[in-house]
Amino acid sequence: MVRKFILALTLTIPSFAFAVDMDGIYITAKGGLSKTFNAGETNFNAEGGGFRSLENEDLGTGTAFGFSVGKYLTNNLRLELEAIKRTGYKYDARSIQFTTFTEEANIQTESLFVNGFYDFQPFSIRNTAITPYLGGGVGISRNKMGTLKQKENGVSDNAYIAGTTIDQFAYKLAAGTLVSITEQMSLDVNYQYVNLGAFKSDTSFTTPAPGVLVRPFNGGDIKTQELMIGLQYKF
Repeated sequence: MVRKFILALTLTIPSFAFAVDMDGIYITAKGGLSKTFNAGETNFNAEGGGFRSLENEDLGTGTAFGFSVGKYLTNNLRLELEAIKRTGYKYDARSIQFTTFTEEANIQTESLFVNGFYDFQPFSIRNTAITPYLGGGVGISRNKMGTLKQKENGVSDNAYIAGTTIDQFAYKLAAGTLVSITEQMSLDVNYQYVNLGAFKSDTSFTTPAPGVLVRPFNGGDIKTQELMIGLQYKF
């Protein structure tokens, strides 16, 4: 759903731009690094019903790339619609009950946010306008957990659990600076905390015989701190 909306948004931006008053409208292409926080304990119920828990520190460091289209409502207040794809996260958790066993899976997300920002009074350094801002946003994140691979003492034991994709409520807090390049173009440097919600597995598995978990892997959250750099063009 999120992917289709992002594609539709990409295709409609040009027509949208010419159909409305362009005054105050801007677009931004952006990218950066996404360093996750502790994802928390995950757990599941095995085929026979036994409860299992796994400890996890974080999901590592990934990348975030996307774009946004926004509108200045006043000289200081702006709203925008933002689509971002984040990849490169790695679920790597150790069983609490059986410490020789670990589970690994790739995780990626696609998110759609409505953001609001307040731009403070700009100041000048060597004839370059600098505009600090604060803001935040709410939205939907589509979180995909890939196939889980089980290892014992670091060696694969050919046990695989299917991944799945879930939609989650997401929110963010941000602080950044717009650095003027030309009258219409600015460099956007931004730090943000983003909570993208939970992730989980499917219930089907092979060990190598097929089976079904009573309850899937779940309980972990994707929480990140990100340094983003964008190029904003104001019409």
